Amino acid sequence: MTPSPVLEARLAALAAERDPEFDPPPFDAAVAEVLGPAGAPGTPHRRLLERMNGAYLFGRALHLFGACEGPPWHGLRAWNDPAGWRASFGPLADGYVFFAEDAFGDQYAYSRRPGDAAAAVVRFETETGHASTVAPHLEAWLDALLADPAAVLPVDVLAAQAAEGKRLQPGWQLVAWPPLASVEARDGVTVGHADALEAMRFRGQLARQIAALPNGSQIELVIE
Repeated sequence: MTPSPVLEARLAALAAERDPEFDPPPFDAAVAEVLGPAGAPGTPHRRLLERMNGAYLFGRALHLFGACEGPPWHGLRAWNDPAGWRASFGPLADGYVFFAEDAFGDQYAYSRRPGDAAAAVVRFETETGHASTVAPHLEAWLDALLADPAAVLPVDVLAAQAAEGKRLQPGWQLVAWPPLASVEARDGVTVGHADALEAMRFRGQLARQIAALPNGSQIELVIE
């Protein structure tokens, strides 16, 4: 199948934003099957992975996972392993295939939940476990990112950290304290760096504790 010139133009624009310091592992077609229909030959997501098998983009504000077996913070199969960080979220993370994340660990996914559009891109907020549709399909999501990445990604936070000599490393995420979902965060937060898998496990425990509570509830964080 001949790639669409419009899609190729999108991917070229995206590739121009990638961090050249991160060299992803080779593309593995078997791992692309984790995406389900979106990873089939000839689809936009498959073409994206064939062109660049995952990447850090927009000053490392966005991380696209790759069709490879590892490392575990980059490979699609390992990242979506139910026995990995997802286990800390319990049923909150069920039914999603995660394929990208922002620097604070919020996930982008395809939903396999009943009633959800299969091609739509969902944003999964990891501090709360709340999910919402952000684009009807991958190409629309890419267009939104390319049009104004700072509107949907923490580009400014990373730029400010870079000015202070702090560089987010592959396999790590930004972590805010107090959590961004808390009222206390309105008075300011301290932003640090943490191993991505450990940060996700922490957020999973946080999300499960607050998921059933109404807005404004007070909680005591209990971290296992």
